[in-house]
Amino acid sequence: MSIQKEKVKISTRDKLLETAIKLFSEKGFNGTTTKEIAEEAGVNEALIFRYFSTKRDLYGAIIEKKIEEEPGIEVPIEMFKKTRNDWLIFRSIALRMFDCVEKDPTFMRLLYFSALEGHELSDMFFDTYVEYINMLLSDYIEQRISEKAFKEINPFIASRAFMGMVINYIIVQELFGEKKRRKLEKEEVVETFVKIFFDGIKGA
Repeated sequence: MSIQKEKVKISTRDKLLETAIKLFSEKGFNGTTTKEIAEEAGVNEALIFRYFSTKRDLYGAIIEKKIEEEPGIEVPIEMFKKTRNDWLIFRSIALRMFDCVEKDPTFMRLLYFSALEGHELSDMFFDTYVEYINMLLSDYIEQRISEKAFKEINPFIASRAFMGMVINYIIVQELFGEKKRRKLEKEEVVETFVKIFFDGIKGA
């Protein structure tokens, strides 16, 4: 019986999180009330506060949940860095970034709402996950610079440049409706970005 109850609790909590993600991504953190979340989820508002003390705690739980669900953008670095297969590593990172947004485009909207509203919890995702990926990638670039495979450049800025290329494309596609006007296969986009990046960074 206790196991069944626990399953119900987990299911209810996840339902509240998914409902909150949907509404936060549509109306922002400040524009969404816990009453609206409860109505959308089909539960009593008081139930929300059994799981989350405040709306802020609910938002923090969403960030933690999404970090846990990320499709392992950092995995290619750890998996392939010993092979020194630069193309494979950068291509895999970019593809995983696309996969992340395809899996849940609402989360990107939620992050942008949070940043525009000046909500400090939006920093949590970047400080704990995005910066971690940047650190791993910049460390790899620095290693390849020391091996004379890449030009002498700032590895951190180079990492940001590559990630920024992909992120900017995804933002234009998802938030500004570019994919409705021009649909390109993500594999083609990624191959082009990696080629552009390597044309600039690769040593002679």
